[in-house]
Amino acid sequence: MKKLPLSLILAATLGMVGCQKTKTAVAETGTEDTAVAEATVETGNQEGQMFVDFEATYEGKTTKLSDYVGKGRYVLADFWASWCGPCRMEVPNLIAVHDKYAGDKFTVLGVATWDEPADTKAAVDELGINYPQMLNAQQAGSDAYDIEGIPEIILFAPDGTILARGLRGEAIEKAVSEALASCE
Repeated sequence: MKKLPLSLILAATLGMVGCQKTKTAVAETGTEDTAVAEATVETGNQEGQMFVDFEATYEGKTTKLSDYVGKGRYVLADFWASWCGPCRMEVPNLIAVHDKYAGDKFTVLGVATWDEPADTKAAVDELGINYPQMLNAQQAGSDAYDIEGIPEIILFAPDGTILARGLRGEAIEKAVSEALASCE
């Protein structure tokens, strides 16, 4: 397991931050290209839009987001990394939601982002994660969904529409229970 800086540990303990990826071109230049901003909306990464597919390959096996999303059930996707304190803090909430609602209408999916597959697998075992994982997604998912910090938890409808983004804490269970209640 990688050692975290004391400032990150303190901030994560207080629940004040998410884990950030390295600077983006926008952050480095201090400007935002409007064409890039417009393209972001068109790619389908906002609430109310259809999901954007991406894939991850690990040990010769390719997994796509579309293997789970758009298949007739709600999917709660957690973009996370083993080294991210706030990501690890959300795992008990995700396990609880998975244990309560998993079945034909709902599943939780972990998307290992910016992480080494061996570290992800070790964290899955250590944390007792019992829902499927897309290993070795690296930047694919974060690029598709314009994710700058993790955890990023997204709820997808059965048809693949993005219902909610940025879910944390109690909002996770609330969003899932409301979505499932609306389909009964």
